[in-house]
Amino acid sequence: MIVMKKNMKSALKLSLLSTLLLVGCGQDESSVESKQPKKELTTVEQKNAQEWEDGRIYITEHNYISYQDNNGKPAYYIYKAKEWPREDLSHESSYDLPRVLFRWDNGEGETDDYYERKDKVWSIKTDGTDLRLVADEFDGNVRLMRMSPNNRYLALAYANSDGMFKVIKDLKTGEYIELGKSRGYPEFLWAEDSSYLYFTDQWQDWKYNLKTSETKEVEVQYNEYSVIYTGKRYVLNDYGVVVYDEKTNEWLYSVGVNPDEKSLGKYKFIKKSISPTGRFAWGESGRKRFLIDTHKKTFNYEDIDNNKIGKYQYLDIIGLNANYARSGAGNTILFKLNDKKEIDDNYKKWAQIATGRSATDSTLYNSFANNGSFE
Repeated sequence: MIVMKKNMKSALKLSLLSTLLLVGCGQDESSVESKQPKKELTTVEQKNAQEWEDGRIYITEHNYISYQDNNGKPAYYIYKAKEWPREDLSHESSYDLPRVLFRWDNGEGETDDYYERKDKVWSIKTDGTDLRLVADEFDGNVRLMRMSPNNRYLALAYANSDGMFKVIKDLKTGEYIELGKSRGYPEFLWAEDSSYLYFTDQWQDWKYNLKTSETKEVEVQYNEYSVIYTGKRYVLNDYGVVVYDEKTNEWLYSVGVNPDEKSLGKYKFIKKSISPTGRFAWGESGRKRFLIDTHKKTFNYEDIDNNKIGKYQYLDIIGLNANYARSGAGNTILFKLNDKKEIDDNYKKWAQIATGRSATDSTLYNSFANNGSFE
């Protein structure tokens, strides 16, 4: 105890001595601090030091996010896309949740700068965070996008006056591979191991091998609502799902919704989606909505009632095991489905995109991350 008091007194003496020395030299503590070189604030720091009515936070000099009071989700204001962080395969924290690709003309209606107004490909986590710019080197209107299962390759179809281009972008190298440019509706389907891609061009089906760079014509049934998983190819058509052996191309079985042949229009899917493993498929017609289980070979349905949210209404993106669903790119709704794989009151809704005219064409990738959970 006596030793502790002596140490405290010694500390006080040193402190007083330091103060006296400073005063004796005609200086005080504040004047010494003032002579220390001040760190110059960056443009972003200067902007964030201001008080903004919308509580915005600048991420780059011209781009910011504003967190929404009702849900705490970020809304993105992108005026200079080239400043924004790009998709980065080495950024591990970007891949701890499933992600969503979408197209967005971020500057349309905001500026005369053509680059900002044109279509670009973006991605974001399913919970609305970690917006990334994926592709902006092309010039045209996006028609279809599909990311490879290993997250490295973007299959992209875009149209301009010269044709309907089908390309692959290697996100690791930045290289573009042109597959074709004939007009016609595009379709893509990736191999389970990302080693090849099915695509359409010249009204034919083709298979591109990424290892050999070879393209060959094939006779394979698939479309943009297809998935290859555990050696099977699940193809969602207008009335159900057809399952093939991917190696032999042999038809295995199909699961349909048993349409009334006298009123096919009531059953034909206008909207549709398929889960990452092909087990669950969703279809919405003009009168009904269906959820198909390809393993149990069954389906459930509901009649559409425009006066209320349906239990199978917003399944534009189905997560792993149909535990989650997501709809929209600009205005987004995220659902946690119940044990019956139905929508109930457990959902979140937010305005994700705040500039540009539109953000559309959401598609899921990195779907097995976080056990498929979207948040």
